[in-house]
Amino acid sequence: MRIFSKRRAGFVGLGVLTTVAVAAVASAAVTFGPDRPTFTWANPASYITFNSITDNPFWGDERYVVKVRDVNASTNASSTKMTVTDNQEVLVTVYFHNNAAAKLNLVAKNTKVQVNLPSVTAANQELKATISADNANPGSVFSTADLTNANPFRLEYISGSAQLKTNNVTTTLSDSVVGGGVLVGTNGPDGNVPGCSEFAGKVSFRVKVKVEHPQPVSKFACDALDVSKVSRTRFDFTAHASATNATVQSYVFTAKDANGNVVDTQTVSTSALSANYSFNQTKAGTYTVSVVVKTDKGDAPVNACEKQVTVEEAPHEATPVVSGKVTELPNTGAGAVAGIFAGVSALAGAGHYVFRRYF
Repeated sequence: MRIFSKRRAGFVGLGVLTTVAVAAVASAAVTFGPDRPTFTWANPASYITFNSITDNPFWGDERYVVKVRDVNASTNASSTKMTVTDNQEVLVTVYFHNNAAAKLNLVAKNTKVQVNLPSVTAANQELKATISADNANPGSVFSTADLTNANPFRLEYISGSAQLKTNNVTTTLSDSVVGGGVLVGTNGPDGNVPGCSEFAGKVSFRVKVKVEHPQPVSKFACDALDVSKVSRTRFDFTAHASATNATVQSYVFTAKDANGNVVDTQTVSTSALSANYSFNQTKAGTYTVSVVVKTDKGDAPVNACEKQVTVEEAPHEATPVVSGKVTELPNTGAGAVAGIFAGVSALAGAGHYVFRRYF
């Protein structure tokens, strides 16, 4: 490696503490590729190849080309794996380095950086960064970084946040860094990157985390149905419901006969956790009364809210009894008839006698 000034060393050294601390963890948590020959800080490549030095004192294993950290955290907090929180801003950084030895004066052409930012909502998000150049071998290299949360989340790219920084320049980049990619270079976004670490650079941008908090689980049920007999033909029912993260809207009572035919139905509109219903039926038989509890989150099935009642036959009316002495009818045989006739004749004669005497 070429000896460089303190000013240049200061830029390249931004990641020194980071990779020493996280390299072992990163290698198990993320992926990189493709498989390619590797080099060391003391023994660089003899041709143009990107990010193949495994002991960069300022970045660590360069094959892990992308790292993330909280936007307000120090540089040495950068890592290839991060647990994120809702509304957190994350700084994504891609390090590019043409590993060709400085003395060879080999310049990478049309060098480009592109980051695939997931558009899905998930509890684990993988960012994939790719560095490519027309005359590099291999033509492109990549690695990933993982963001996680206990709940699903999405990543929102912050427009206008992309930046290129090298020892020679700091400038804004197009938002295409998370699209088709952007040209990068030591002296600006021209695609030209000479070999050696003093010509290396970083591309960074910010994303915001949006966690989707799960909706509370709604639970509702018809817990019990009480019944009391008021008379032979009337029964009073009280339904009891429970509701968590749900609002009771009504109770639907339904009465069916022994053949399953609906003989009565009634809807009681209320948000209370109980409701009353009176079942009146004059026809004898066994009836089943059930309840469905309707809520704003759905209907609670019958479950425990079903009861049977029996309407008994009406009692038979007894023959009325006349109070007092029962008068016996006279004997109406032949002799009795003659006697009755004789008596009537005698009375008639007496009457005739009386009438004759006074008129």
